[in-house]
Amino acid sequence: MKKIKNALVILAGGRGKRFNNKLPKQFNEINGENLIDFFLNRIETNFFDIILIVIRRSDQKYLKNLKIKYPLLKLIFAQAGKNRQLSSLNALKKLNKYKPTNVLIHDAARPFCSNKLIIKIIRSLNKNKSAIPYVISPDKKIISKKEFNKTIKLIQTPQGFNFNTILKAHEKSQLINAKDDSILINEKELNFIKGEKLNIKITYPEDLNYFKIFLKPIYKSGIGYDIHQIDTNKKTGLKLCGIKIDFNKLIGHSDADVGIHAICDSIFGALSMKDIGYYFSNKDPKWKNKSSEYFLKFAKDKLKENNFFISNLDINFICEKPNINKHRKKMIKKLSLLLKIPEKIISIKATSNEKIGFIGDGLGIAAESIVQITNEKFY
Repeated sequence: MKKIKNALVILAGGRGKRFNNKLPKQFNEINGENLIDFFLNRIETNFFDIILIVIRRSDQKYLKNLKIKYPLLKLIFAQAGKNRQLSSLNALKKLNKYKPTNVLIHDAARPFCSNKLIIKIIRSLNKNKSAIPYVISPDKKIISKKEFNKTIKLIQTPQGFNFNTILKAHEKSQLINAKDDSILINEKELNFIKGEKLNIKITYPEDLNYFKIFLKPIYKSGIGYDIHQIDTNKKTGLKLCGIKIDFNKLIGHSDADVGIHAICDSIFGALSMKDIGYYFSNKDPKWKNKSSEYFLKFAKDKLKENNFFISNLDINFICEKPNINKHRKKMIKKLSLLLKIPEKIISIKATSNEKIGFIGDGLGIAAESIVQITNEKFY
């Protein structure tokens, strides 16, 4: 058997009562990743020869894809105990057959630990029996004037140990519900190192907001274009961006709203979907004379399904008539209501075709749309 140098234990058996959610906090997902996924994706797993996750059998369904995501990782599991101390002991007993030199014991509720801290812990274990990270609290607990200048040290995980040292400490301990592994070892073997202020523990639902510090927003863009011929026989009935305009109707299978059609295609493009004709074929009679607002709602729902939000919408009309600027404010207001987005992120512009070609002859109206979407809502 290959010599195991460093092992990592992730304690994920807690129920997180203060989190006030039926689903334990470590399995709540942020952008499709739970806290354990986020942590393992954030660190360099090559630091470890083996990773052991302590978890309840009933919760293993939340980690069913871990081995698929990390096929080269030596990943094993141990059953969670009735409390943290017993969970740690179960992990150490399971690891004992691998005889690692060192073990780092980490709480799943601390997903923001950095590679820098892990390296610091591992290096410290080359000379010490333990490496316990801490930060100094900016708050002070005043008991008396004498203790006014005393600082409060907050212990963090992962905590590093010589494997034999922490295993023996657990086996010999008279404690039955220790909240921290470092409590169990001999004081002479304790070695404290500076931790990280950003190595925060997720305890309450609002703590999930800390992910905004670490998650870089994703931005995607899409472009859409549509053109329809003007029906010179119908002097009224034009609709652009959901607004009725006293001008010739456009010829089309639906209501021929080129503005909304272009917007839909730009959203579909940003989501890497097919074009509007794929979802609403002009050969299908059920879309005959259909309001384009229905198509836009479909596009908006697709954004929601994929956890994306519009961050900017730019529409440009190409036509000789009508005068788009006269209807610009109404169209922006309408789109704002339909898409549930602020008016200030919508731009509507227009240009003529300089009397050139089909549009220049006043026979058609075209619209192009560019949309930017993001996975982080800011309104």
